[in-house]
Amino acid sequence: MIQVIMFKTNQQRKETMTKLHHTAYKKNYKNYILSTIEEDGEGKPLTTESKKIDYIFDRFNSEYGFMIERVGKYKAMSEWLSGLALDIEYYNDAIVDLAIKMGSINPNPNDKLKNTVAANYWDFMANIILGFEPKKQAA
Repeated sequence: MIQVIMFKTNQQRKETMTKLHHTAYKKNYKNYILSTIEEDGEGKPLTTESKKIDYIFDRFNSEYGFMIERVGKYKAMSEWLSGLALDIEYYNDAIVDLAIKMGSINPNPNDKLKNTVAANYWDFMANIILGFEPKKQAA
């Protein structure tokens, strides 16, 4: 009996992989989050990236800034997001689908990975958002 073992070339492996480098998928998440924001609290359109980012951080600081001193900015942001402060995915299956679409995981994840992605979602999104927080200018 002859056994044939086939190995994929590097090019074939690259073509089947869809998980992106973290710098690429972080941009995808940023674009996704900002795409969910169309207007401010008064119904005025927010049309630029910087206005949308300012809106997120103004709301966060206004609504949840008191928690920063208690638990730190990262955990406060995670808790704020978990209260559905922004119109982002929140069902576990939709969270996993988003992770696949954004390129942070490969398609057809196993159950363990799905559970991990869903369990860490709010912390992950807090990290993404805090990553594009405007830097304060020195006075």
